[in-house]
Amino acid sequence: MMKKLFFLLLTGGLLSAAPIWAEGEWDQAKTAHERGDYAAEVAIVRPMAEKGYAFAQFNLGVLYDRGQGVPQDNALAMQWYQKAAEQGLPQAQVNLAIMYEEGQGMPVDLARAYFWYALADSQGDGQAPQALRDIAKKMTPAQIAEAERQVRDFKATHIFSIPQVPAFDSGSAHGGG
Repeated sequence: MMKKLFFLLLTGGLLSAAPIWAEGEWDQAKTAHERGDYAAEVAIVRPMAEKGYAFAQFNLGVLYDRGQGVPQDNALAMQWYQKAAEQGLPQAQVNLAIMYEEGQGMPVDLARAYFWYALADSQGDGQAPQALRDIAKKMTPAQIAEAERQVRDFKATHIFSIPQVPAFDSGSAHGGG
């Protein structure tokens, strides 16, 4: 079973990969996270997420997914992951796919999971190729063909503005899903 990326995008190379926040805000959010002050982290991350910053949207999704600083809420986690995923953030696409695959907060939807894994794969996400192979084994050829058509249609009308994100250390990057 694939694991969600619960590693908040607040550390390491991402500060240089996505300088979308003032460095002070990143540092404050990271410090709050590291000391377990998730309410403070939410207070820093939420305004940026609401302004449309994909990395902040992903982080807020993780906080709702895990119930850190906010009540655990699959529906809100999905909403924030989706906002970031639609902008092209592969980590959000993978987490959203896992939620569809596992039926977290909604009925299982393998075609939707395939769709998001395929988009993450097209952007070089390291988990996505195996996830696509695994989920395809649970789907009919017609379901796969329809999901692939939806991916093509989506990619034809959406330009992702998110920069490629460096690989994470798999030892610390994934939490339980």
